[in-house]
Amino acid sequence: MIKKSFLVLLLSFIVVCTFNTAIFAISSAKMIGLGDNFVTVTGADALYANPAAVNANNKSFTLEMGLSLDVWNNMLINDYIDESEKDELLDKTKDGFLVGGDGQAGLKLIIGPMAMISEVRADTLIRSSSDLAELILKGNEIGRDYNFDNTVGSGGVYGDLGLNFSVESIEDLKESFNLKDLYFGFTYHRLEGMIFDLEGKGKVNVDYDSEDTEPAISSDGDFLAKYSDEDELASGSALDFGAYAELNDKYSIGFSVMNLGSLTSETIHKVKYEYNEVTEEFEEIGDSDTIIDEDLEWTLPSIIRLGAKMNYSEDITFFSDYSYTKYHDGDKDHKFSAATELTWLKSVPLRTGVNYSTLREDFNWSAGLGLYLWGWKTDVGVSDLMGLFNKSQGVEFALTTKLEF
Repeated sequence: MIKKSFLVLLLSFIVVCTFNTAIFAISSAKMIGLGDNFVTVTGADALYANPAAVNANNKSFTLEMGLSLDVWNNMLINDYIDESEKDELLDKTKDGFLVGGDGQAGLKLIIGPMAMISEVRADTLIRSSSDLAELILKGNEIGRDYNFDNTVGSGGVYGDLGLNFSVESIEDLKESFNLKDLYFGFTYHRLEGMIFDLEGKGKVNVDYDSEDTEPAISSDGDFLAKYSDEDELASGSALDFGAYAELNDKYSIGFSVMNLGSLTSETIHKVKYEYNEVTEEFEEIGDSDTIIDEDLEWTLPSIIRLGAKMNYSEDITFFSDYSYTKYHDGDKDHKFSAATELTWLKSVPLRTGVNYSTLREDFNWSAGLGLYLWGWKTDVGVSDLMGLFNKSQGVEFALTTKLEF
């Protein structure tokens, strides 16, 4: 019964704060097909990975529309979990059960060295305590305390108006480093939307009362949620910058720093959820319609990327990347990625890639393809193909279409 009550509360937060805010991953279909936002991919896709590489594809005009979705966790898989697997999964989540999501939907216009972005974006991460992770997977034990401490979450859904400049270096600088080509770029984002923050504390216990034969639940724990008002939106800005270099006809390298910024709200709603021992449910305490004059800030997940590309042949390209991400609540992720793109059929490029995330403690396998008819290009990407073996811990999908020449 306690498992059911907590699951209802947690799933409510996941649905409201993760799925509905991340209905569209912050990536493109090509990038999802490759398995990561590779820092050496050029063109409009580079707006998610390296602002310097946006103008490095020798195209003078691009108008793109796209949407994408990414929802994941670090414990539950798309298969029946037997008792022998539960302890193994809990060992992976000793620091807590993570549920995350991110996404985007919108337009991009690129003319020469300048690009404009108009998108709806979302990003969220919720971490429950290791005790609650065990409660979700195994259910409650009689007489045991389950601690809510270290349960945190934060995120936002927001509009993004961005301006990118990607310019080629002067010849003297390229010659001094013996480079074929060198680009520098940055993107400025103006942001406005809704943000939230979640924190849990205290504990819950199920034990037999001396007078009853049925177990009774007691709890001094609660969950506190803070979120901005829909009529008084949070606002802020962010900056991306990077460099992209072609060493020769075969090798390229790139570096970028993304999402340096935050959103802040000066008025918020504050709601507490406490366990009611009579109804055996978590209930809202206070008035969620009341607006409070209190600052709430959410820092965007900041990302450092470093990678390389090899044009193995005219029709085969290899990518490799390393990225480091730091989230608002202090979670950190090191991701290692590798991918290939095959263009034997120029009108139907094929892509596949794998990555390993230290935060998720999981491998992902991705694939995608394009349909290119003259200047009209459509791409599709999907992950995680480990779901074919009933081992997937998330789903990621994107569709992008653009006119480019």
